[in-house]
Amino acid sequence: MSSCPSGHRSTTTDFCDVCGLRLQAYPPPVPAPRRAPPTPPSARPRTPGRTVVEPRGGPCPGCATPRTGRFCEECGYDFASRSGGHRHGGAGVDPGRAHWRAVVAADPAYYQYMADQGRLDPSLLPFPKRHVQRRVTLAGDRVHIGRRSVSRNFTPEIDLGGPGGDPAVSHVHAILVARPEGSWALMDPGSTNGTTVNGATDPLTPNVEVPLHDNDRIYVGAWTVIILQKG
Repeated sequence: MSSCPSGHRSTTTDFCDVCGLRLQAYPPPVPAPRRAPPTPPSARPRTPGRTVVEPRGGPCPGCATPRTGRFCEECGYDFASRSGGHRHGGAGVDPGRAHWRAVVAADPAYYQYMADQGRLDPSLLPFPKRHVQRRVTLAGDRVHIGRRSVSRNFTPEIDLGGPGGDPAVSHVHAILVARPEGSWALMDPGSTNGTTVNGATDPLTPNVEVPLHDNDRIYVGAWTVIILQKG
């Protein structure tokens, strides 16, 4: 059985005949492996520059979605701080923190790459002809990247949905996390189509914070690029 990443009912088996995205086949069920005794935190290897957030605990208290990482995939609830979710905008800009903004645009080169990789069908999912570049000021301790969910009453700070939106973006596709020194990190909580940075081929490892720098480019969905700018 196959499924459209956007949840559409498709009569075809290769590309969704509604949005043009490649259909994904559900893998056969795999028996759960036996769990080894947990490793003490002091004995776990650490990767410089990255923070691994390990999933634990039960469903999200905000929307009951099963937990797969630090942030809920549906409403953005932060299991670590036990806050957030079902919100838009968040706190204002901290006057003591460096000012950052995100420039959101449709990138034709990235769209063509997705088409060349067989990730979408251009005849069913054309590149948007009228896309207006916009800027979003980063504020608060985290900024969600995704699509609005009416059923969950959730609107991300960087909303890529709505009319003419990117259909290959998950409701909570990625999360920008503020760092104490005034910079930002990026985390993908397990999006359907993945997230890449600066044109890398391999997507980010789910639930791993990756430090970002001025002018870094985040690629999500079928054509969206988000450029971080400082100052």
